[in-house]
Amino acid sequence: MYFPQNDSWIGLAPLSVPRYEFGVCVLDQKIYVIGGIATHMCQGINYRKHESSVECWDPDTNTWTSIESMNDSRSTLGVTVLSREIYALGGYNGQSYLQSVENVERYDPSKDAWETVAPMADKRINFGVGVMLGFIFVVGGHNGVSHLSSIERYDPHQNQWTICRPMKEPRTGVGAAVIDTYLYVVGGHSGSSYLNTVQKYDPISDSWLDTAGMLYCRCNFGLTAL
Repeated sequence: MYFPQNDSWIGLAPLSVPRYEFGVCVLDQKIYVIGGIATHMCQGINYRKHESSVECWDPDTNTWTSIESMNDSRSTLGVTVLSREIYALGGYNGQSYLQSVENVERYDPSKDAWETVAPMADKRINFGVGVMLGFIFVVGGHNGVSHLSSIERYDPHQNQWTICRPMKEPRTGVGAAVIDTYLYVVGGHSGSSYLNTVQKYDPISDSWLDTAGMLYCRCNFGLTAL
């Protein structure tokens, strides 16, 4: 854990299941680590396993607790929180990109239970996710065939996805963050080159605007709003 006051780090309790390419979110001041790929050993042989397991970290006790697993294993997924519920979106299960009928799940912490909700129109991995105006937005990524420029909006009250105006260019491995009801989509890979360009999406006008680009091209990186 990083302390900006004195520019220092301290170690914390490790995950019960070491993993990578997982989703992460914060709900009620607890950290949830969702899915990903774990390395296991059987008879002296290491093998990789796509996880459906979920762990929750409590900062008061510095402990991880295993909670109800997702219905599907998935890595390179999108994760976000809306109305105190966690959404796991898209991803790859080790054999296929998750199909439309199974690609979105929602977790209710009061019930410790996952349920399947309306699917996205397209399969996606390595995409951006943001919450604005009570909707979930997913943007870009890869569907197993091509890099995507599309963006979709989820309405939890209607349990329905709507296709919005696509980006000017496809990109996967993007960073995404929300500032002042704009969704900023940063960097990534277009299918032919790495990108340093930045676009922001206005959900009111359903339009995209170019903004200042980064100094360097980046793909599959971390991004947050401050």
